[in-house]
Amino acid sequence: MSAGETPGPGMSQPWCPPVRRARFSLSNLSIRNRLTLLIGSLIFVIIAISIWASYRGVKDAALQVGRDRLQSLTQQLATLSQQSSVDLLNKTSIAANDPAIVAFLRSPSATTRTGASAILQPFVPPRDPNSLQAELWNADYALALVMPDGASPQPADLEPELKQCSVEPFKAVSPIRVLNDVITYTATAAVMDGTGKPLGYLVRCRRLSPAPDARKRLADLLGSEAGLYYGNSHGDVWTDMEKAVPTPPSGLASTLEVTHYEREGKSVMALGRPIIGTPWFIVVEFPDHVFLTQANTFLRRMVLIGLALLLLGLGGAFALSRSITRPLYSLTHAASVISGGDYSYIVNIRRTDELGALASAFNVMVVKARDSQRDLERSVEERTAQLQSANKELEAFSYSVSHDLRAPLRHINGFSQALLEDYGDKLDDVGKGYLQDVRGASQQMGHLIDDVLQLARVTRSEMRREVVNLSELAHSVVAELQEREVGRTSTIYIEEGLLTLGDNRLLRIMLTNLLGNAWKFSSKRERAEIAFGKEHKDGEATYFVRDNGAGFDMAYVDKLFGAFQRLHGADEFEGTGIGLATVQRVVRRHGGRVWAEGAVDHGAIFRFTIPDSREADNVEHSDLAG
Repeated sequence: MSAGETPGPGMSQPWCPPVRRARFSLSNLSIRNRLTLLIGSLIFVIIAISIWASYRGVKDAALQVGRDRLQSLTQQLATLSQQSSVDLLNKTSIAANDPAIVAFLRSPSATTRTGASAILQPFVPPRDPNSLQAELWNADYALALVMPDGASPQPADLEPELKQCSVEPFKAVSPIRVLNDVITYTATAAVMDGTGKPLGYLVRCRRLSPAPDARKRLADLLGSEAGLYYGNSHGDVWTDMEKAVPTPPSGLASTLEVTHYEREGKSVMALGRPIIGTPWFIVVEFPDHVFLTQANTFLRRMVLIGLALLLLGLGGAFALSRSITRPLYSLTHAASVISGGDYSYIVNIRRTDELGALASAFNVMVVKARDSQRDLERSVEERTAQLQSANKELEAFSYSVSHDLRAPLRHINGFSQALLEDYGDKLDDVGKGYLQDVRGASQQMGHLIDDVLQLARVTRSEMRREVVNLSELAHSVVAELQEREVGRTSTIYIEEGLLTLGDNRLLRIMLTNLLGNAWKFSSKRERAEIAFGKEHKDGEATYFVRDNGAGFDMAYVDKLFGAFQRLHGADEFEGTGIGLATVQRVVRRHGGRVWAEGAVDHGAIFRFTIPDSREADNVEHSDLAG
């Protein structure tokens, strides 16, 4: 089947590898599409913020209406409940102090019992539908009479209420109780003996349930979806006046502010108030949706309007981006042609706006770039020739220093030695000392020339990066130092397995100078201690060389790595002052840094970093062997 032919019936489809989908990224889109997306996103954000702010305003206003309504309703209901309890206690107190009741408690008998029962008759069913029973208790908290006849005493501890009524105002409403699945409370009044002391107590046990006409008035006042709850202020019993219900949130009774919480899976807003003169607390709840219905309707309308505005904005953004990006495409094409080396291409955009000015400036830039390229090529050729000439002169100077300066020094040293050997018996000690000084100066000059040449080679030599075992280099350097001073006592610690990536020759020069300095400046210690290792500080691998030698004053630390800078006299320690400058050049060529810390007579520690050392942490020993 030829290329581009579609397989017909019966022909097998050729297998093709699955196509990997490119990950979506804004950078993969054209400027036209990105500009449209950006403007559309801004429009969307503005519309979304406007809709959300408007909805929040409407929602807050609706919730404020709900809060105001809760404030009004709870105030009215708390006042009505307070008045009802006052009326109930007043009637109970009047009945409690009826002469027939007083006579019965003073002298219980069949005759006085009949009079007391007649007074209590209006307080029991069916005369009082919400009443369960009425009870008379004497001053010793013993039950004296229960109405209706044959009723069982209330199975509750009434002693706290009776004690409460023993003092002014001698009447009280009890907390709400659940007795035999019935929500009850008691109204208690003291029977006074005429001297200001209680003779006994009248206790009226009642259901907490409004009459049918009261229920209708409450429904008209609250609405069908509202919830009304009574409870004790200390929160042990709560009821909807038909059954016990879960306790509302604990903070409701203490904050006296509108609160939102969940009840039976629905979000509600509620407010509670204490009923003055009673141990009760009243709570009114409204589902949030009662007040948010209009706000949600407003939100839906605003969303539809916002979608229409977004579509219009996207259309306008696409048209605007197209008019902007079309000239940019021309400029991009011109830039691509010029980047290929063709400086003859000119952009043809005829506009009077900013893009037209940009095209004109671009054409001017092309002409200037063409001229600048020619000038630059000529300048590069001239500078290259100058650099080659300078390198040849530098090489010639190095050769002169290496050979021409060494020959006179060798002659001075050799003739001084010959003079000492051949005419030593004719010279006094002063003359011999002078010749020794001449020889020492010539040798020092030779060392100085060697160090300067080494510093130049370190700076100019080509870097050859490879895996370098710094531990092995350190062992080799220390072995050479120990061979020079066989009888010297010293303790040397070298951490094993320190690998890095760098130039083996340059790193050996660096360690030779650092370990040689530590060896030299600790030579006057009875037991020299030198250590080379690696530590980690602030996530960076740092190498160190530490000694317990003469140390240095930190006030002069800035001079430490300068060429020809010495912090100790030549009569104390030999040296040229080039070694640490060489160390700094080697470390810098590896991209690291070097610094030192020390104190006079307390040793010194030199630290340096080699950034590529982390790349060598995973190098296996098999790689080193290879």
